[in-house]
Amino acid sequence: MKNYLRGLFGAQRQIQAQLDDYLDNLNAIALDMRRAIGAYLNHDLGEFSRLFARINELEHHLDTLRRDIEADIYGRRLLPDTRGDILGLLENLDKIPNRMQTVTRELKLEKVQIPETLEQSLTKLADRGVEIVQVLVHTIRAFLNSPNDVKEGVKQLSDHEHEGDVIEQQAVALTFEDTSLELAQKLQLQRLIERLGSICDMAEDMGDRIMISSLKRLL
Repeated sequence: MKNYLRGLFGAQRQIQAQLDDYLDNLNAIALDMRRAIGAYLNHDLGEFSRLFARINELEHHLDTLRRDIEADIYGRRLLPDTRGDILGLLENLDKIPNRMQTVTRELKLEKVQIPETLEQSLTKLADRGVEIVQVLVHTIRAFLNSPNDVKEGVKQLSDHEHEGDVIEQQAVALTFEDTSLELAQKLQLQRLIERLGSICDMAEDMGDRIMISSLKRLL
């Protein structure tokens, strides 16, 4: 990330390290969310509880990192566009780990009963969530290092979001076609599916924002 930060306002090693830490932990929480959903579907509640606790710790760590980065940015004389780009990036990026925590918290607190017909769809959605976060992290690093490489990452984000949207719609359709489920169960499952699917939507929205910021740098 040195190129972006040094190119605009000098060497800011502390901010660079904090941003790297944030992105590494964002990848980690996505992987833990996928493992937690897998454990839940396999009825391994001990492993699920362990992963849920770690997800909460990671989400708290990410919140702390975000506040530290914001405080450090406000405490320095940065160019307005640079400050705005990074602060806006963090503000929107923070919604993704929050949503991952929400999905696993719903499973933990509501003891959601998931029919076998939905297990494959939820697994696929969790996989897409991990994949799109990994692409997002790569795209953010491209933005900070080489804005010319952002376009390909944004395209991949769009592709993953479309695939996630298809899986989400199929899962909702399967839910409401299941005559063994009560309406309340269907609505609970629909909410879970849509929240899990929204991770892809958020990542794609982030890609659009990154694209705009990178174009400003290239002009």
